[in-house]
Amino acid sequence: MPSLIWFNEDSLNPEHQMVKDYADAPKVYVFDAPYLQAQNIAKHRIQFIYEALLEIPSIQIYKGETVAVLLQLIKDLAISEVVTTETPNHMIKGWQNELQKSIDLVTYPEIFPVTDHSSPRRFSRYWRKHERSWLTV
Repeated sequence: MPSLIWFNEDSLNPEHQMVKDYADAPKVYVFDAPYLQAQNIAKHRIQFIYEALLEIPSIQIYKGETVAVLLQLIKDLAISEVVTTETPNHMIKGWQNELQKSIDLVTYPEIFPVTDHSSPRRFSRYWRKHERSWLTV
């Protein structure tokens, strides 16, 4: 069954289990300019995403409307399922729902190295408390 791994901004981990389970699948990310502008994504965040993508072996980076690009890739590559991760982002969830109308969507849980889910009042306190677990991922 030909699969496609779709990375989104909430899943940029080259060691994610989905990458291991679908090692031969093409890996893609879509820079969606209207989405980035609508969400006021800062340039340094875009740079971070790009640099994180460069660490994913064989990633193919596209620019365009996310769903349209993915549907075209599905057609061109004769893909039968798209593999991605869960996300709290409502826009990306909407794209996932749109894709599910056309193709099987396999959604992996996103794994975070911190087990404490309390809401920190200040990031620096949070970082001091969890720095070691984040750096050993």
